[in-house]
Amino acid sequence: MSSSQAPQKLPSVDIGAHHALCEMNFHRLLTLMPNWQEGCQQWNFTLGDRHVHEVKLKVVDAAPYTTTVEVVQHLVGIKPPKLVVRLYHDANMAEIISWDRHRNWKPQYTYPNPQMYAPDEKLELNRFLGDWLEFCHSQGYAPAYNCEKVLVKRK
Repeated sequence: MSSSQAPQKLPSVDIGAHHALCEMNFHRLLTLMPNWQEGCQQWNFTLGDRHVHEVKLKVVDAAPYTTTVEVVQHLVGIKPPKLVVRLYHDANMAEIISWDRHRNWKPQYTYPNPQMYAPDEKLELNRFLGDWLEFCHSQGYAPAYNCEKVLVKRK
């Protein structure tokens, strides 16, 4: 960088919007995990018109205030992406903590960067999670009776 160029300014992060997204993802994910409070540890379902996408959700760690869930979507002939999502029960939030071998994202990055992460990579990953969970719901996997089991606390 030459001395005449100003350092690149980081994008601003809308913390309130990010928290709202993580709260929605918490409730979206719980509707796909019926009976998790009763000790159920794994869920399998298929998506798509021909049911070619098999999804597996598995609890990999449970603590008093957090639950860590591995999310894998299989499609014949393609290596499945693996997401690890942490549910924060005290805050009613969920966020991706790992995507394949990537983890521990900063809230913002300068661009370009060595990893080629988006300037708001962490937010984008959680948006992807929200879109993917909405897709699961649109395919009819989360019936209304599952949704009714989730208690939404008003702050």
